[in-house]
Amino acid sequence: MPGKFVRNVIVVSLACWSLGAIAAEPANVARSPAQLQAVLSSSQPTPLDALTPYGKRRFVDSLRWGEKGLTGFNVVILVRELQPEQIEAALAFIGASEYAPAVIGQLVGPPLRLPVPTADTEARLQQLMRFNDEEDRRRLDPSQTVTTVNDGRMTRLFETLFGERMSGTKLATLPVGDLPLYFDAASIAVFRRPDPAASRQLALVYEEMRIRGIDTRRTFDRTMLGHLLEARKFDEARAFAEGKPHLAGASIPSVRDPLGPGFAGRSAYRYDAATRTLVREALPQAAGTELVMVVDAGCGFSARALAALHDDAALRARLQQAGLTLIVPPRAPIDVDYMDEWNRANPEIPLRVPYRVEEWRAVDVNDVPHFFLLKDGKAVGHVTGWPTEGNHAALIALLDRATR
Repeated sequence: MPGKFVRNVIVVSLACWSLGAIAAEPANVARSPAQLQAVLSSSQPTPLDALTPYGKRRFVDSLRWGEKGLTGFNVVILVRELQPEQIEAALAFIGASEYAPAVIGQLVGPPLRLPVPTADTEARLQQLMRFNDEEDRRRLDPSQTVTTVNDGRMTRLFETLFGERMSGTKLATLPVGDLPLYFDAASIAVFRRPDPAASRQLALVYEEMRIRGIDTRRTFDRTMLGHLLEARKFDEARAFAEGKPHLAGASIPSVRDPLGPGFAGRSAYRYDAATRTLVREALPQAAGTELVMVVDAGCGFSARALAALHDDAALRARLQQAGLTLIVPPRAPIDVDYMDEWNRANPEIPLRVPYRVEEWRAVDVNDVPHFFLLKDGKAVGHVTGWPTEGNHAALIALLDRATR
């Protein structure tokens, strides 16, 4: 899809992978953790030897396995360290050849071969990444009914592990091989909680890498641009991409704000797909009560709730009667494709993006999907989650209580 960034972590579709790649796989594919470890423990050479020792450890540690084989892996170190043919061989070795074109498409400039990072920094990053993996597993747990956007734990762990060194003067004293690991740690923290402090720290590490002569074209520039877009810093993102040919295909939406800085009230962005423009619009409080439905991209429970809203005419009518407003969390990154896909199919219930948290304090939520019943702008009741069987009864009960 033009303008889309390839995610650092690829989650393998088991159906497509097991049916589509077997015929082309070499005989020595590692099909399980046990097979992989047996090969790595022997003296037999593997395509992963093309990575640096650190890169090899990091890539192997990123592999995720399920009952049917490989389920996911992180591509960052492949993009940073390998040539196209080496990437093809490495992915064939783990039975993931079909992802090679997407990974190779991220290559810009020569491979990076940086000094070995210190063992302490490697261990700190590994601890942070494993916690991040645990958070991802929790988000995908089918027994859950909500997705926790963030609860502050990642921020606290990041500050404990890396915060003390995240200043310009202290970063300047780090070994050059440690800087990419600090960058990766900050990018994980920013993704989980895009707040100003973490954003500044990410920018500080990026600038220090540039000062030390690290070529930032392999993953670092795209990560920085992606963060600026997620943080809604569109002018900064446009300025950052300028003069970087490898970022020319990035889709950076324009912003039109007819309300201006003096506007007092509640506002949200509407997305105009034809012009790829976010347009800020006033969104007055509904007279009487209002039902605010908060969903987010990448949340399967939100997808369930939206599917019910789309498919169930009776439910949709009842929620619209209650003054339904559909938004993403006030602190969430903006995913314009997510908005556009929903809005094209459901123009009568547009998905909007809150302009800023201060205007939407009543629904500044961590868990999605979340339904808030507001009266005079204040939350008087709420329902969270969308289990497999739905949450229709709880929602209707919430609305019925409001009319008593």
